[in-house]
Amino acid sequence: MGWFEVKTSSWEVGRLKARDATPITAVVLLMGIFMLGWLQNDEDLPGPFPYTGAPLSVEERAALASDGWTVTGPDAPPGLVALTRLPARGETRWLVYFGGNTPGYLAEAKSVLLSLDEGRGLGLAAIAPPGFDGSPGSPSPDALRESAADAMRWLTQTQPHTSEGIHLVGFSMGSMSALAAALALQAQDTPARGLVLFAPFHAMRVGRTGPLGRLFGRHRYDNQPLLKPKQLPSRLVLHGGADSALPLVEGERVSRGLGAPLKTYPGIGHADLLKHPPALADARQGLGL
Repeated sequence: MGWFEVKTSSWEVGRLKARDATPITAVVLLMGIFMLGWLQNDEDLPGPFPYTGAPLSVEERAALASDGWTVTGPDAPPGLVALTRLPARGETRWLVYFGGNTPGYLAEAKSVLLSLDEGRGLGLAAIAPPGFDGSPGSPSPDALRESAADAMRWLTQTQPHTSEGIHLVGFSMGSMSALAAALALQAQDTPARGLVLFAPFHAMRVGRTGPLGRLFGRHRYDNQPLLKPKQLPSRLVLHGGADSALPLVEGERVSRGLGAPLKTYPGIGHADLLKHPPALADARQGLGL
């Protein structure tokens, strides 16, 4: 039967291969164009900032749990590592701080809370989100929002009097936590009394750097969906004029979205804002303390 064999020329073989490959090539090209546009859109955002959370050492945990402070978790509710100090006798107000993307999350929180309290004897609390100070899980926008809501449910259940006055403070990445916490409190009919955001972001990138970071392990944090003025308490935005991490325009956008006053501090950088006496004084006033 060899006389009946049909032979295909090399040109025809090449044409058939090209025809079969065309749909795959088109899909790859479309995906490339889509991802390029996605990357370019994100390039205008602050970041990417690498995640910097780390577990607490035994010594660090012991240092936090001093002078009337208590460290709980993560093996007890709320399933995260929490730092609290009960209010003084006769005091029912609580101040809750949500920090930025930094190692020593709760140490920073303790320092800021004491600076804001200024001897008033308020109840003070900070709850480390997943991936920070030993709280289980990996950091992400969803984890940040959900952990803030869980923290508020835990605090109001374990400290019943907190419903009489919770004041929220968020710094940098923690601005998302503070907004989510305020919305969660509103949803459970225990609305917060005040909300102050230090150096907030409107949108930013956190996670791996490099060309493939956007595809593998980088997150886009977006506060826009949380800017719901009718569901939030009285609010104030504070921002340093020399903030190179989250430029002032980020605070301006958040302020407009919230319909909240914006106070700026010329020459003050990102982390320095938390130690700037005029900013701390404005925060106390904005919270009504």
